[in-house]
Order: sequence, then C-alpha cells, then structure tokens
Amino acid sequence: MVSIELVESEAQPPESAVALLAAWQRFNADGKGPTREDFTPFVLKPWLGNIDVYVVEDGGPDRAMNFRMRLNGTEVVALTGEDWTSKTARDIDRSLGVNLHEELLSVYRSKRPLAHHIRIFQKDYVTAYRLLLPIFSEERDGTVVQIFLAIFDEG
Repeated sequence: MVSIELVESEAQPPESAVALLAAWQRFNADGKGPTREDFTPFVLKPWLGNIDVYVVEDGGPDRAMNFRMRLNGTEVVALTGEDWTSKTARDIDRSLGVNLHEELLSVYRSKRPLAHHIRIFQKDYVTAYRLLLPIFSEERDGTVVQIFLAIFDEG
C-alpha cells in the first residue's frame, strides 16, 4: 500500500488513470455500479499492475468493518518497495500513520469513485495519481464488495 499525502497539482491525470475511470463509468451506465464480473482480468489487463484490490469484510454487530488487501499491484509494489497483500487498511494506518481505512470507508459509503494527486512517502520526490473505485456485488443490489485502489506514477 502506498502511504500518501494529498498534494496540489495542476498536472492532468495520466491517460491510463483516465481510461480506468472511463471503464468504471461505462460499467456504471445503468447506475447500479460495476461488478467484478464486469472487471475481468482481460478487461483489467492494461491496469493490473497499478491496482490494489481491497475486499470489504463486514465485521457484523460485534466487530468493525474492515478492508483487506487481496492483491497488491506489481507497479505499486515497485513504486513503494512494500507489499501489503493480506493486510488490512487499519494495519497500514497503524504502520504508516495514514488514514486509508477512513478513505476506503468514505468510498464504501458514498458508492462513488474518489481521485487525488498524492505524494509517495516512501519516495517523497515522487507524485502519483490515485483512484479509489467501488466494485459492487454480482447481485447488483448496491452492495460494495471490493474497492480498487489504483496508483499511477506521474514521473
């Protein structure tokens, strides 16, 4: 996972980030949100290395909701030098002093994408563009089951 700091930027988002967001919007044309069935590995091929996949873990009445990383994109790992596969957003927050859990929770609740220009703390001279994209259940009942966190190096 990338520890981040929001930065002001007049830079345009990278074309690959714009293309991923456009794909999300195409699959959301009916307003019910894209599902994992929509985002097959074939569809995701241009962006697979840039995507971390977080699975929503509903803790039930006795436990808080969690977001667990199931896939840490190879480009993200190369950019940060860290692999957080199988860790939760709270684990990352505790280790890096960030608010990833709250950001994912915001996307989960709003059911809308979120985008930022960010600074990579592991390499403070590197800025990137980050997308958080909610992915919905196959039942198309409005339930967010995953969140894609995509990072695109701005160079």
